[in-house]
Amino acid sequence: MDDSNSGVGVLDKAAHILDALESGPMSLAALVDATGMTRPTAHRLATALEHHRLVGRDLAGKFVLGPRVIELAAAAGQDK
Repeated sequence: MDDSNSGVGVLDKAAHILDALESGPMSLAALVDATGMTRPTAHRLATALEHHRLVGRDLAGKFVLGPRVIELAAAAGQDK
């Protein structure tokens, strides 16, 4: 198993989508190209991530990293 593959396929694919969106807004077609996923898979996972606020949409409808990513980053390393 390499570092990019945890062995949990759906989680690996979701992480791949988040990694791709790190470079900026992407249309579904661009997301498919960047991840190598089929269009239905990329759409299903991106919209599921959108439901959990890990992915959002910009004014043009492109996928972007969502507000939950910022919330999680802010909480990282905090002593509770």
